[in-house]
Amino acid sequence: MDAGRKAFPNLFSPMTLGPVQLAHRVIIPGHSMLLGETDGTMGARYSEYLVARAKGGAAMIGIESAPIHPTSQQSPRQLRLWDPKIVDGLKKACEAIHAAGAKVSIILWHGGHNISHYNGLAPLAPSPIPSPVTGEIPKAMTAADITAMVEAYALAARHCAAAGIDAIEVQTSSDYLLGSFLSPKLNRRNDSYGGSLENRARFVVEVLKAVRREASTLAGVGVRTCIEHIIPSDPGGYGAADSLAVMKYLEGLGLVDWVNLMTGSHWDFSEMISPMDFPRAQLAEQSAAFKAALNVPVIVAGRIRTAQEAENIVAKKQADAVAMARTFIADPDWAAKVMDGRIERIRPCMSCNQGCIGLVHRGLAGGCVVNPEAGRESLMPPVTPAATPLKIAVIGGGPAGLECARVAAERGHRVTLYEAADRLGGAMRLAADAPHRGEMKLPLGWWERELKRLGVDIRLGSRVEENQNLDADEMVWAVGAEPAATMVWKMRPSMQAGIPGTSGLPHGRHVLRDGTDLAGRVLVIDEEGGWPAISTVETVAAMPSVSHVTVATAGSAFGQPDLHLSEETTPVARRLRAAKVEIVPGTLVVRVERDADAFHAHTSDGRILGGFDRIVLSTGAAAPTLPDGVTAIGDCVTPRTFWAAVQDGARVGRAL
Repeated sequence: MDAGRKAFPNLFSPMTLGPVQLAHRVIIPGHSMLLGETDGTMGARYSEYLVARAKGGAAMIGIESAPIHPTSQQSPRQLRLWDPKIVDGLKKACEAIHAAGAKVSIILWHGGHNISHYNGLAPLAPSPIPSPVTGEIPKAMTAADITAMVEAYALAARHCAAAGIDAIEVQTSSDYLLGSFLSPKLNRRNDSYGGSLENRARFVVEVLKAVRREASTLAGVGVRTCIEHIIPSDPGGYGAADSLAVMKYLEGLGLVDWVNLMTGSHWDFSEMISPMDFPRAQLAEQSAAFKAALNVPVIVAGRIRTAQEAENIVAKKQADAVAMARTFIADPDWAAKVMDGRIERIRPCMSCNQGCIGLVHRGLAGGCVVNPEAGRESLMPPVTPAATPLKIAVIGGGPAGLECARVAAERGHRVTLYEAADRLGGAMRLAADAPHRGEMKLPLGWWERELKRLGVDIRLGSRVEENQNLDADEMVWAVGAEPAATMVWKMRPSMQAGIPGTSGLPHGRHVLRDGTDLAGRVLVIDEEGGWPAISTVETVAAMPSVSHVTVATAGSAFGQPDLHLSEETTPVARRLRAAKVEIVPGTLVVRVERDADAFHAHTSDGRILGGFDRIVLSTGAAAPTLPDGVTAIGDCVTPRTFWAAVQDGARVGRAL
């Protein structure tokens, strides 16, 4: 452990958060993963997820932003802090985390106007301003409502203290309930809870007093708050100066042991949990002002991925500690690997938001694209030595094949990986090569390093035929899928050969794979959305000889629902506007015709788009036909997501 302490002395020095003593300054903030039981209690699945990260060296483990009242519940699997039944399971989890060497924190949370009335109760807010998430108009809280909610926070804190929680954070960020009260834009009240800073902060003050009363000396009490509320369509309002003034006010009252910083609002969720095209350590400069002005410790989050980034923040006194959620979802052993000098072995988060956020948005348990065990520690068998080492041939070097080869080699098998292309990565490499997707190369580099460390024989430029005999006891096919017209069939199943007139036109995957140069006015016919369409359009738009890009998309909005699920709607829309890409939504192309000068696309509603110099198809992919009985994983089973491919590889690698 000395290597990391010497290389990053500030990051791995002890610190104090009120009564909480931490061994170092690496903290996992609460991140809702929907891993609780259906009755809102803490069970083995959630506990083992948390304990894995405690064993991995984090100083303090954040559980989640947990609802303190039924009006804040979005999912049955969120922890119900108002229910006395929460204490037993939460206590067992705390004991296990403590035994693993870490402290435990939890966030007391009320979602305010962002909680739908379809949970059975009216959403609550300081004023009747509709949620940008649900579009619903909340109930403006009465004084009696506020008093009742303060008691709900107190009850939640009492349960947390009884369970042995070390640190309680009160969520005052974003346009959640308490954050909305702090904002003069969202709080239009003319009573004692609105107007001046002291009035707008009154609810928060009452909550903090109640929480501190219940937590007593058993737990430290801090706040998680926003540097600023970002509403792109209505700028101004609650900015960094406003936020800092509130934090200084709370500090002056002796109500906070620390301040934990994030940013943004639900009007642009990408600012809150930023995707891969955002800067690394994006809040470091802004947090420095809070650190300089406050006398309590300041914690900062926001795309902190490497030990050097974290060390720089602490060494430059931009914050006292760093909070990293997605970093530890991807690799629970991040801190331990840094401390003992295994930095090259850290499995890197690529900020894709497809597992940790996208699955949760689907109402499913959160996970990770690059770490198939995340959130499934109690469900997925551990990687154990094989009883009899075998010679394993993995055909295909995309994410499914890479993970399968890695796990099989970890178990002691002799693995040979055959890849037809001259580099590893498969479809994930195509996505990574597109503009704004470069961080997807990070896990590909990690897989390649791990395979070399494990002695996997990697054979690039080696195409294996279906009937080819290899020197192997077991063969696993992971050859991916091929461009096809499958997504055309979603709306027009009778078009078995695809859109008439498109035969011979390049597919987006061909453009990405072959580096095809296009010129002039280009039409992209999009029937599939997702990363293939987005990467194709941004790649084509970046080509120097392309003068204009039009996208005829079958969806009501380009890239949905994928962009919503990964919180990329706003940044991608911003990039496409800057590139002058024209989106024609809700458009089905029924045939393409070409005259001497240009291509023309005829639509189902009688329009003719064009003329265009080139047309590119984004119409889906199809799995190849493989012999019966073979072991297949990834897209050659059926085209799915990168998450599914890695899950397949992990499962089959353990079964070999």
